[in-house]
Amino acid sequence: MAVEGFSVEVDGDPERVGAGLRPESAGAAVVTVVGDVDLAAADTLWSVLDEYVRPDTAVVVDCSKVAFLDSMGLRTLIRAQQKADASGARLTLASPSEAVLRVLQLAGVADLFVLDFSGSGSGS
Repeated sequence: MAVEGFSVEVDGDPERVGAGLRPESAGAAVVTVVGDVDLAAADTLWSVLDEYVRPDTAVVVDCSKVAFLDSMGLRTLIRAQQKADASGARLTLASPSEAVLRVLQLAGVADLFVLDFSGSGSGS
């Protein structure tokens, strides 16, 4: 389902969304989120994160191009972090935009996440 003002790509290739990680895949899957992460977009983002956050994987969510994050978008990120914690995966929010940082700080949940401010989008 297309959501106006929102897109999500995996490793820069929109065709890979939902393709899943192969066990032999080295490095982290980079999920790039662009636009407004709101009620209309939350399910789409969750479907991608749910696919990629698996035991012993690393997922980097590039948040540098997120213009808006509402409570449903925040809920989706928290849900993905909880899944990562439970499964032994590593989830990193890379280059969080001001909009993302503001919501994380206002909600008091910034410390739940690994935040990478390096700007590389590759996490660490």
